[in-house]
Amino acid sequence: MVFEQLRQQQKAGNFGMFGTFLDQQEWELADWLMTSGASQTKVDRFLHLDITRERMGPSYKDNRTLLQKIEKLPQGPTWKCRTITVKGDFLDENGDPMEEELDIWCRDPVECVRELLGNPDFRDAMKYVPERLFSDESEEEEIINEMWTAQWWWDTQTSKRGMILLGYLPVTKLECLHEHSRKGVGFRLFHYVMSILLEPLIEAGKKGVQMTCADWHIRMVYPILAAYIADFPEQCLIVGVQPTDCPICEIDSDDRGEPSHAPFRDSARTLSALKDWVTEVSSAEYTRLGLRPIPKPFWAELPHTDIFSCLRPDLLHQLHKGVFKDHLVKWCLTHAGAAEIDQRFQCMPDHPTLRYFKKGISTITQWTGREFKEMQRIFASPTYGAVHSEVTAVARAVIDFIYYASYPSQSTETLRRLQDALDTFHQHKEIFVKLGIRKHFRIPKIHMMEHYIALIRAKGTPDGFNTELSERLHIDFAKEGYRASNKKNYIEQMVTYLTRRDAIHKFTAFLIWTDAIPDSQSDSNKADEVQEPVEQVPAATVAAGAPTWSIAKRAPWPKTAVRTLINNHGAVDFVPALQAYLNAHVPKGCVTASVYDFVDVYKQIIIDIPSPQRLTDETQRDTIRATPGHPNPGRKKSEPDHFDCVLVHEDGVAEDVGIKGYRAARVRVLFRLPSWFGCTDTLAYIEWCTPFKPPVVRLRMSRVSYAMRQGRRQAAVIPISSIRRSCALTPIFGKPHQRDRGWTARTVLEKCSHFFLNSHQSIYMFQLCDGDFVLVDNVS
Repeated sequence: MVFEQLRQQQKAGNFGMFGTFLDQQEWELADWLMTSGASQTKVDRFLHLDITRERMGPSYKDNRTLLQKIEKLPQGPTWKCRTITVKGDFLDENGDPMEEELDIWCRDPVECVRELLGNPDFRDAMKYVPERLFSDESEEEEIINEMWTAQWWWDTQTSKRGMILLGYLPVTKLECLHEHSRKGVGFRLFHYVMSILLEPLIEAGKKGVQMTCADWHIRMVYPILAAYIADFPEQCLIVGVQPTDCPICEIDSDDRGEPSHAPFRDSARTLSALKDWVTEVSSAEYTRLGLRPIPKPFWAELPHTDIFSCLRPDLLHQLHKGVFKDHLVKWCLTHAGAAEIDQRFQCMPDHPTLRYFKKGISTITQWTGREFKEMQRIFASPTYGAVHSEVTAVARAVIDFIYYASYPSQSTETLRRLQDALDTFHQHKEIFVKLGIRKHFRIPKIHMMEHYIALIRAKGTPDGFNTELSERLHIDFAKEGYRASNKKNYIEQMVTYLTRRDAIHKFTAFLIWTDAIPDSQSDSNKADEVQEPVEQVPAATVAAGAPTWSIAKRAPWPKTAVRTLINNHGAVDFVPALQAYLNAHVPKGCVTASVYDFVDVYKQIIIDIPSPQRLTDETQRDTIRATPGHPNPGRKKSEPDHFDCVLVHEDGVAEDVGIKGYRAARVRVLFRLPSWFGCTDTLAYIEWCTPFKPPVVRLRMSRVSYAMRQGRRQAAVIPISSIRRSCALTPIFGKPHQRDRGWTARTVLEKCSHFFLNSHQSIYMFQLCDGDFVLVDNVS
């Protein structure tokens, strides 16, 4: 095991407790200097400061000696450089073909696998054999998440996303070639370079390599290429097909965009077609399969590798950016008009987890993956009434499909619902043809939706194989290294930078493993979280899967007059609501509530919510606010009210999925009573909504309105342990000519009377509401 070997070297005196550094403080300073992003010049300036030398006195006096100490730390797999020559079709002055030399910097993939398998950080996350997971005793509801729970591992016989950079692919304009030749040579160059990088896997995958794993067992390991993360153009390049064809199946281009059962591509058949084309035996199969001129793909000799099944769903480019932003949003804006959709987005009420699009969505020019997701969370309900009902059904189906596909863990039932969302999309998508917005749906990214279920069943959920991860790693492995270079011969400097940074991270993990430093200090880049001290709120009887509640230990507004709550918080029925609570829960109390009382008032509560359906062990942190607006000093705009909407466990045992047993409400005050009331509960003054009404079929969102009594909103005081989570209520706009143009984001919750419960608020809310809907076959 990697760390055990380091400990033996440490005991042998090869290095001290903190490696080449004197103590923990000197190590932490070196860690910060290396990972802070400061340039070498700035590190030098810092170490040369008198205050640094005289007060800190580190053993490294400048950047050069600091780097020398880091380079003496234990290293990971070594980097090697290999130079290849590309012969062009331009001639030089001597009449010889021009050439271009390219450097390939890479590591041995077998050694990278050895490094990961032996890392004890992954010991509890590592699986060595496939397993079947079921959510029921009858073993009918199968659970699929990581690759070891999916079918491919069984057929072929890592959850911390441990990764090591394998190499840098050379970037070249191929100026030694005529322009018409560059594309084809570029394709072949990519495959040739990849074959060099992965060459060690051929023998290791066939014969196996003994490796010491994180559990100290020695195993015969057969490293093979199992999955490849790439966007659509790169997927086509990897497998060697034209960008107009599907990289996974053999579907005819005219059939794309419709439900299909075309056969999957086959590696042996593809290689045979390429061989026939190269040897000029026949080009018929080569043409039928839509192949590119790549005589020998890099995956041709890799053992146990079917490159077509290695491709993973690309949530970012295929769904978030592709189907949703590039197509669905564009179609809806064309149909309803940008001004109408923008106006509705501008009226969406405030919620702590949702983005407010101040200027709407049509004017945004620079989109990011985060913005795609934020728009999805509020897109469906504002379209209701602005577009044809079948357009609403398509919008809902697309976003449902994205949410189901994003689940970190799938079951047999959720995969059925994923298929149901796709079926609903196909059932209603022709409305865009009737409206003159589309002529066909032969769009590659829409077709790729057909493969999601099969790919999930084969190799697990796509969240761990998403291109968002590789794009984030591009910053760590490429951009930061380039910034640290002098921009000349930068690849070699980037490799040196990464080697040093890897040494820092590896030794930090080793120090944590030996308990030399606490785990909380393992990430020097993580900012200290400055939070108000909180205490957990005890709950009485709660439903299965209940959350945990926390509130500030000290009330931000102690001894607040009840009259202030009535005037500033809008808690107009605070006194009778509190008295009703006291009568029900403090029957022996002799204190009567009045407007002259004082209570301790809190700004917010924090709720940690378990995952519905127990598909993961993760929890979601939810913040619920109850703060009145107030003016800000200077030129800043006044702070608006923040009275959030919540789901309250009203009666019976609330289901793990479905909103049965819950009721929506709006929180106006969070407070505790003085001790003489005889009540120690943390309480909330709320305004009730009506019980949920049946959902609109095409939108599949439940409806609510404010519960009224004698012309006033029905209020109550409840313990905060009855609050299960926040919820987003979105106004029902109706037809374009019916909308109230006086609504704004600040006033809509006061002026609007009828709302949808936004089930797209988050994955957690989506999972909760999902239990209330039947599959499309049963919906009229």
